[in-house]
Amino acid sequence: MGALFEPEEQHFSPALMRSTVVIATCLVLLALLEAWVWLTLSSPFARVSVTGSMIVTAVSFFIAGNTFRLRDIRRRVGNRARAGRIAPIDALSILPPRETIARRFMLGAIGAIVGVGTLVLTMFFAGDETEGAREAMVASVLGIVTAMLCFVGGTFARPID
Repeated sequence: MGALFEPEEQHFSPALMRSTVVIATCLVLLALLEAWVWLTLSSPFARVSVTGSMIVTAVSFFIAGNTFRLRDIRRRVGNRARAGRIAPIDALSILPPRETIARRFMLGAIGAIVGVGTLVLTMFFAGDETEGAREAMVASVLGIVTAMLCFVGGTFARPID
């Protein structure tokens, strides 16, 4: 069909975009934001804190979004098996178990909570800095926005097993 589409057999439902495009877009957004942080923030505390938090938050949000996609695909395959379009044993053999999906989502959620919490704490503690407080606050907010975009990207990407 085109450069932005994948064949259906690769992920059990029509893909919206190629996974490499989505993942590359998330990485480029994160790299640009990290470069901006290192160029604008003068405080070493804020620089390191925001950089680490943004990476953890963006990756965790991507994993959580990707797990939502995997859960949706599992549900669709289960519906096809219940409708008799595919054999139930085939449905079970191609999908990870529910426990795996739950653990992946838990991993993404815990990382997202820790990352966002650190970004919010950085916003509060940056107010005590003599210079660069505004930039640290802006960087923290942009880090949270980038993480949300990575969550959406995770829902568009092919599930990563």
